[in-house]
Formats: sequence, C-alpha cells, structure tokens
Amino acid sequence: MPRAPRTSHQVIVIGAGVAGMAAAAEAARCGLQTALFDDGLLGGLITNLGAVHGHPGLVATTGADLVNTMLGEALAAAVDYQPGAVTELVSMGGHWSLPDNGASASRVILATGAALRTLGVPGEAQLTGRGVSQCAFCDGGLYRDRDVAVVGGGDGAFQEALHLAELCANVTMILRGRKPRARPTFVRQAADLGNMHFRWQTEVREIVGDGGVDSLRLYDQDSGGEEELSVAAVFPFIGLVPRTALAPAAAKRDDDGGLMVDAHMQTDQPGLYAIGAARAGHGGQLAHALADAKTAAQGAWRSI
Repeated sequence: MPRAPRTSHQVIVIGAGVAGMAAAAEAARCGLQTALFDDGLLGGLITNLGAVHGHPGLVATTGADLVNTMLGEALAAAVDYQPGAVTELVSMGGHWSLPDNGASASRVILATGAALRTLGVPGEAQLTGRGVSQCAFCDGGLYRDRDVAVVGGGDGAFQEALHLAELCANVTMILRGRKPRARPTFVRQAADLGNMHFRWQTEVREIVGDGGVDSLRLYDQDSGGEEELSVAAVFPFIGLVPRTALAPAAAKRDDDGGLMVDAHMQTDQPGLYAIGAARAGHGGQLAHALADAKTAAQGAWRSI
C-alpha cells in the first residue's frame, strides 16, 4: 500500500534535463506550486556536449554551463528542486503519488529523457570504458594523436566526431545509410577536415580487442564483404531509447517506447504529461525540448 505523501504540489516534474528544468520554471512562473525531482544526473546527456546551439539568447555554450544557467532560472522562479531518484509513480484518485519520495501532485510532467542506444555487437559490453565510449568530450583526450571511429550519422555523432578531430590523428565515421541525418552545418564542417573519413553503407559487426579496443570488424552493405579497421577507440551515437519505465504500463507508447501525447503533451493517462526525449515523435533538438516544456507547463496550468 503506498504511503501517504508528506508534501503536496500542483505540478511535479520528473527529470532535470533541459526539458524538465524549462518545464518546471514555466509552471512556477504560471503560479503553480512546482517541484522538480532528479536522479542526481543534473542536465542529463546534454552535459556531455562541449558546444550547445539552439538555446534562445545564447550563440553557443557548453552543456554544463547551460545546465547551470537553467537550474538557476528554475530556482529563481521558486521551483522546489529535490535531488533524488524517483523509483515509483502511482495514480491515486485524481492525484499522482511518488511513494518513495513522499510527494504528490495533480499533474506530473515526465521529462526523464532517454539513454544512448548501444550497438549490441560482440565485444561492446566487455570493452565499455576500455575503448568503447559514448562521451567524446569526456574520453577523447585519452586517444590524442591516435585513430578512432564514430558510429552514427545524426547531430550527436557529428558533434562528437568534430571534437575528436581536434584531438585524434584520424576519425572515421561509420554510417549505415548513404547520407547523414545531421544538420548541413555539421556535415560541411566534417567534410572540410583532412583527418575525417567516411564509411557509407557500413555496419559494425564486432569490436575486437583484449583489454582495449584494437579494431572493428566492418560489414560493407554494397559488396557484402567484411574487413577490419584498426582503431584505438569507438564512440557509438546511433540514437536514443526513451526512459519511460515510470509511466503506467497501460500508457500508450510508440514502437521505440516513447509515450504518445496530444497537442498539450498529455498522455492518455489523465494528468500525466511527457516531454522531450520521453515522448513519441520528439524532434531531438534543443529547441524542440524547450517548446515541449512550455506547452506541457501551460497545458497543466490551464487544466488545474
């Protein structure tokens, strides 16, 4: 039986990434008693980026700087920020309860983000942290003047590759398709660098190494042949897996697990909203997350 909540708010936002902090600040500015819960990883995946574009009023900034700015804005708006993981979310007679956190609210905005998708190939799990990394800004310096590979063709993959190109001897981008999905600016920047190389229509079949990455076994979709590419490290950036386990199992999701929402970002569960990478159809850019946050916060305000 869920414990009775110790504190009650009008809105609870779960997840303190960009979308969550923006939603909490907007809800508080609308005059709603708002709490922001986070698992301690303040900012989420964006803190790994060395350069962030798309935030109003900022030409470019680091992910960490943006997170600090947005948390300050939320606190200034009187958001009750409560670090601590949320392990359970329960619907209770028109309210939502966080039993282990002793809190409840009539409206909850899930901004739990997503986890980076893994390649799922032999050698990946064993060599994670020993040449397999999903943070070039964290680990790129370990491979200075060496050859590395980046897997993926989206904005994140190109941003990581551009950073690595400043440090490493050669960066090979491995893409499954015939053209990248990243914005043209990133693609042009990469194409202009002499130490950037591209492998189109190519898949990683295995990460080879004993105690560290030695090479990648690649499959060429056009020829059907395989070969090994010698690298000291590989950085997979092949998409995201929405983190929606807190939502009721009955909540409608898309094939990737993202929560289906209406025009106000509300799920099919009354009073439960989903924004950013937690919702189906999220555009993936910073501007999209900010737009989601404003829509959900104002939707919650109008419905109370």
